[in-house]
Amino acid sequence: MKNAKKAFYGLALLAGSAFAITLSAPAPVSAQDQGPGQCLIMTEIRTTEPTDARTIIYRMWNGDVWRNDLAYPCYDLINFSHGRYTQKVPGPWLCPNSQMITANSGAVCRLGRFTRVS
Repeated sequence: MKNAKKAFYGLALLAGSAFAITLSAPAPVSAQDQGPGQCLIMTEIRTTEPTDARTIIYRMWNGDVWRNDLAYPCYDLINFSHGRYTQKVPGPWLCPNSQMITANSGAVCRLGRFTRVS
């Protein structure tokens, strides 16, 4: 009986610890809260559309629309590349102020802040 009590309390302690660890783990999201560090998950992006030399619209699979205001104007993006560009992202997140895009003309432009449009 004494061993059964010890086993019960041991299992209870183990289960409680596992529950606490589970609660402390961050939950995955498709986008972080709006702010200067806003990032999007690449696999959640359905389409992109440059609208002018400073703006790219990102449409997500869940229907959300995000606007990126480039850090500085990228005139080649519209004038010479007809809105086409390439982007190399080192991980699953697309983040502002640290990632670059390359217009088809070869011009390199830096992403700016993301703002949720709808």
